[in-house]
Amino acid sequence: MKSFDPDDESPYFEAESESGVQLSQDLVDIDVDRALTLLDRITAHLPGGGESRAGQRQMVAAVARAFSRQEHAIIEAGTGVGKSLAYLVPAAMSANRVVIATATKNLQDQLASKDAPTVSAVAARTKVAVLKGKNNYLCRNRAQSTGGGAQLSFDDGTSVPKGVADQMRRVLRWADETTTGDRDELSFEIDPRAWRGLSVTPQECLGRAQCPQGHNCFHELAKDRAAESTIVIVNTHLYAAHLASGSMLLPAHDYVVFDEAHEVLDIFASLLGTSLNAARLRAFASVAKPLVGPQFVEAAADLSASADRLATILEIQYDAQEHTGLGPDAQREVDTASALVARLIEAIRSVQTSGSEDEARKIRTLGPGVHLSNDLARVAHPAKGEILYLARRDKEIDLEISLVDVGPRLHDELWGNVTAVLTSATIPDSLPSQLGLDDVRIETFASPFDYAHNSLLYVPAGFPGRNEGGAEQAIIDELVTLITAAGGRTLALFTNRAVMNRVAEAVEERIDTTVLVQGTLSRQRIIELFRDSAEASLFAVTSFWQGIDVPGHSLSLVTIDRLPFSVPNDPLLKARQERSTNPFFEVDLPRATMLLAQGVGRLIRNRSDRGVVAVLDIRLAEARYKSLLFKKLPPMKRTRDQVEVTTFLHELREHTPADE
Repeated sequence: MKSFDPDDESPYFEAESESGVQLSQDLVDIDVDRALTLLDRITAHLPGGGESRAGQRQMVAAVARAFSRQEHAIIEAGTGVGKSLAYLVPAAMSANRVVIATATKNLQDQLASKDAPTVSAVAARTKVAVLKGKNNYLCRNRAQSTGGGAQLSFDDGTSVPKGVADQMRRVLRWADETTTGDRDELSFEIDPRAWRGLSVTPQECLGRAQCPQGHNCFHELAKDRAAESTIVIVNTHLYAAHLASGSMLLPAHDYVVFDEAHEVLDIFASLLGTSLNAARLRAFASVAKPLVGPQFVEAAADLSASADRLATILEIQYDAQEHTGLGPDAQREVDTASALVARLIEAIRSVQTSGSEDEARKIRTLGPGVHLSNDLARVAHPAKGEILYLARRDKEIDLEISLVDVGPRLHDELWGNVTAVLTSATIPDSLPSQLGLDDVRIETFASPFDYAHNSLLYVPAGFPGRNEGGAEQAIIDELVTLITAAGGRTLALFTNRAVMNRVAEAVEERIDTTVLVQGTLSRQRIIELFRDSAEASLFAVTSFWQGIDVPGHSLSLVTIDRLPFSVPNDPLLKARQERSTNPFFEVDLPRATMLLAQGVGRLIRNRSDRGVVAVLDIRLAEARYKSLLFKKLPPMKRTRDQVEVTTFLHELREHTPADE
C-alpha cells in the first residue's frame, strides 16, 4: 500500500479487494513535504484558487507527525486556519483508516458535503463515508410493516394522530426516492413521533441476518460504505457510543480526529452514562401489553402505574431542590419497576410468534426491555465515579447517570488503542488533564484574519442585567436597531430557547427583513436558506453556536444575548466543582469562555469577511474576570458606542455587491 506521490495525479490507496479496502497492518510514515504538496494541489482546486495559510501548513505538519509517530496531538487552531483541510490531507495520505468525529451535525454535514469532496477530487483514491447512529436512518422493515393505509398505528396498537400520520406518509413517499434514508435529508422538520414510528433504536433492530430487509437496510448499507472507506465521518456522540459498546459500532481504525474537541469531555461523560425516565417505563409497558399472555397484562398495567408514581416522586424531589441521588421513595419505586420489567421480559421471551412481523415486533420490544432493565439496575446502584442526578427534560424529570471524571476511562480504553488528534478553535487549558492526556501539550496556530480592521466587538453601554426589569425588552430593542442597520444578515444566538422564541416573534413584527427561527425547518434547510439570502436573520440556540459556516455577505452581524454560563444547579458541574480548589475559575469560567469564543467565531470565516459581534451582556465589559474572557476571543476592535456600530453596519450594507 502506497502513500501519496506528488507526481501522481490520483494519489494513494490502491490495495482493494471485492470485499473493500484492505487496511495495512503496518503504519506508514506520512512525509510532511508530500503532505504540503498535496495541500497546495487541493488549495489550487478551490474556487478562486484558494489561499496559502501559514497556520494551516503548520497544522498539516503537526497532524502528519502525530499520525506517523503514533503520538496524540491537541491543536488549538484559530478561525480561518482551515483546520478541516489540515487534518483531511494527512488522513487522505494515511495507509490506515481515519475516523473523524465532530461534536455537531452542522460540521459533520459540512465535512461530508464540502471539505471531504474537495480532498477526494484531488486525492482521487480517497474513499469517504458518513456514518450516523442507527435511529438517524429510516427502517425499511418498519416502514413496510407500517404501510400507507388509511389508518396507521404504533407498535402498542394506538392510532397515529392525523398530523403525525400525514408526516409518516410523506416520509414513506420519500423512502422510494432516497438513496441513504438519512433523516437529515428531509426537507421539513419531522415530528419526533412520526420518525419514531419509522425508525428503530439499536435495541429494537432485528439485525441484518434476521431482518427481511437486512440486505437493503439503509444503516447496514451505510456501515458497508464505512467499512470500504479510508475516511469515515461520524459525530462524537456515535464515537462515544462506540466506546461504550466495546468498540462494536465503527469499523476498525488506527487514527481518530476529534474536531470541536472542547465538547469531547461532556459528550463522553454523558454517553458513557445513561438516562431513564417514567416515559420509558410507560412505553415499554404499552408495547409489551399486546404481546404477553392474559396472565401478564396486569404486570404491564402495574408497570404503567409504577411509572406514574415514579414521575410524581421525582417531581416532588426535584421541586425540593434535591437534584442528586435517589430519595427513599424513588429508590423503592425504581426497585418495583425493575421487578415488573424483569417479569415482562420473561413473558415476552416465552411468546410463540406465528409470522415474521410478529417475530419482528417481539424483537423490537424485547431489546429495549433488556436495555431498560440494565438501566434500572444502574440507576439503583451507580458505580464508583458516577453521579446520579435529576434533570428536567421537556415535561418530565429524567434520571441521569454521568461520569464525573472521564479521564481514567479514556486512558484505559481509548488512548492506548488509537492515535488521536483533538482540535478546536478554542481549547480550554484544563482539557488535556480532564481527558486523561496529561502529557500532551496544546499546540496553537493563530488565525490569519485581520480582526482589528474588519470587525467590531460591541457591548452596549448602560444595558440592564438579565435579572433586572426590562432586560428582555432591551434585547428586543437593541436587536431591532442592529438588524435594521445590517439589513438583516444576522445570526442571533441565544442561551435559552424560550427567550429566543419570544424575542424572535417580537423582533419579526418590527423589521422588514426575513426572520428564520431554529426548529421551524430542518437544520440543513434553514442553514441553506440563511446562506442563500441577502437579508435574512437566523435566530438559534446551542447547536448553532458552533459548526455553522456562513462566509460572505449573508452574515455581517452576530449577536449573543448573554454570556453562556451553565445553569448554577447543574449537578454534574457541581460534582466537578466539588473536586476543584477554585470552582468558578477552573470549571465555570473556562466553559463559558470556550462557548463564547465559538459563538464569536461564527462571524469572520474568510479574509474578506467584515462585521460586528454584539454581546448584549455588560459582564463582558465590566466584570472583574473580563480579561480572561477576552483572552480567548479574536483581537477585535472593542466599542460600547451604538452609533459607531450602526454606522459601520450601514457602510457594510452599502458596499455589499449588487448580485448578493
